[in-house]
Amino acid sequence: MLTDRQLLILRAIVDDYIKTAQPVGSRTLSKRSDVTFSSATIRNEMADLEEMGLIEKPHTSAGRIPSELGYRFYVDHLIRPESISPQEAKALKSLFAHSVNENDRLIRHTADLLSELTHYTTLVLGPKEEGQRLHHLELIPLAEGRVVIVLVTETGHVEHKTLQLAEALSREAASRLMQRLNQTLRGTPLSQLRVRLLEEIRRFRSEHSEQTTLLSKALDIVLMDQDNERPLIYLGGKANMFDQPEFQDVAKLRPVLELIEQQEALFDFLSPNLDNQILITIGSENNVDALKDCSVIRAHYSVDGISLGTLALIGPKRMDYNRGINSIIHLLQAFQTELRKNSLD
Repeated sequence: MLTDRQLLILRAIVDDYIKTAQPVGSRTLSKRSDVTFSSATIRNEMADLEEMGLIEKPHTSAGRIPSELGYRFYVDHLIRPESISPQEAKALKSLFAHSVNENDRLIRHTADLLSELTHYTTLVLGPKEEGQRLHHLELIPLAEGRVVIVLVTETGHVEHKTLQLAEALSREAASRLMQRLNQTLRGTPLSQLRVRLLEEIRRFRSEHSEQTTLLSKALDIVLMDQDNERPLIYLGGKANMFDQPEFQDVAKLRPVLELIEQQEALFDFLSPNLDNQILITIGSENNVDALKDCSVIRAHYSVDGISLGTLALIGPKRMDYNRGINSIIHLLQAFQTELRKNSLD
């Protein structure tokens, strides 16, 4: 159990190191207005904190830096909630001032803004469509017997295929078919849609000739494509990595950059952990060797209780956790609101 004095000194060390990236000594701490102890007292307390494993001595300096355990204690017990600045609030408001009906564009905007707010690299795991529900189907007849099949999910994700029919399909016939299917199938989970769709088409196949069979195959193709696709991972602020003093060493930076280029490797790491709304992992806690010198803040986003994907910040262990957590919380609220609007449109 840390004393109040030790808590104050540990917080001061972490705060200073986050700001300066320089080891912190007792003389530096004694100049802070919130640290009113003598240098000798501070040195004694720092020695105790080092013995507890909360701070450590770099080889090249007389000062101390937080250890991985120290960062964990700081995140769990010492962070002070802060609001985002008026300028940042304005940036959030402007991003979502005009509805973005395409979720892909919305997610890209969100990834870029989060990296701008925090100056870290952002990863966004897009919605996994197999857990989504159907909003509606569209059937658009084109010239010379071609039709476009469009599937729209409740989160605003769109899939479409063009199909060549043996004979032209009138707009009236297409409208009747889609109206009936949408009345029956709207809200159906995509994982169940293929079976439900084929059942419905079989019920009234005779009313719409053999074209209905062709349409069912086209819709089946759309759904098969979704089954085979993994969610996209969107990247923002990749260049921010180069601005961190820790990553001036190319040997440390290279594995991180290689990792964020590998969608497969990132997918499992970013997949939603339903036990935590926000998850912070530090260094070795990431269980990924490439991220041993990094901290990651992950927030899972959802619509109407359905978990869709993940927002993540990647930075050094010396990350400004307060700023990262507050930025991601504020952005998450606006982002989920826009996603929900798209699901209702």
